Amino acid sequence: MQSERFLIAQISDTHVRADDGGAAAKAMARAIAQAADYAVDLILLTGDLVNDARADEYAVLAAALQHPPAPIYLMPGNHDDRAQLRAHFPLARYLPMEGPLSYTIEDYPLRIVMLDQTVPGAVHGEITSAQADWLDQTLAAAPDRPTIVALHHPPFATHDLLFDKIGLHNGAAFAAVIARHPQVARVICGHHHRFAVGQAAHAPVVIAPSTSWAYGLALHDGQPIAPKTQEQPGWVLHAWTASGGLASHMIGL
Repeated sequence: MQSERFLIAQISDTHVRADDGGAAAKAMARAIAQAADYAVDLILLTGDLVNDARADEYAVLAAALQHPPAPIYLMPGNHDDRAQLRAHFPLARYLPMEGPLSYTIEDYPLRIVMLDQTVPGAVHGEITSAQADWLDQTLAAAPDRPTIVALHHPPFATHDLLFDKIGLHNGAAFAAVIARHPQVARVICGHHHRFAVGQAAHAPVVIAPSTSWAYGLALHDGQPIAPKTQEQPGWVLHAWTASGGLASHMIGL
């Protein structure tokens, strides 16, 4: 970190494949190259890292992430497999050896809590009582440190007819935990393949777009569900200072 400013690249929903001629991996690489141009301090990949949770896809992903310009931290989305992630990233010692891949990043001025609320074999996410307890205890351990909480599924209603059905179940439990911890300055997530902003208790929530493709909205009956649009794929740059807090910018690819 070159100054008091702390920069995070949030890259989400990369959907890396082994059968697309490298298109998704190349889009992710463009995002990482842009992050390097901004001299980010770390890179967070917030889920749906690959498309079909296949071993050959994780091999492509691992090869594409061999020489990152900043430390990279991974978390799963509903298209991912925890065991495959562990197997293909053996040096990612921050990943728990069993169970959900939830952990904290403690080595920076901004604390980051990565919450794995995916449901194996399902598209939606869920906040179980065990996950809510883990999050509550984790946040309680450092009440004076400004914190970002990252998860894959948006914890608020986006009003999209599909994505709210396959979004985060029991989001009220998540918001209740966040409400008890005023040090949470931002919640970040993905899943929706479009940039959007919402709220969880006092904390603004930022949904990062996908690097691979954008989805439009279906707000009313009869509108196409999850239409792929010409909107720009991209990622989000989060900039933090102790005096000014967080600013979040979408960066198009």
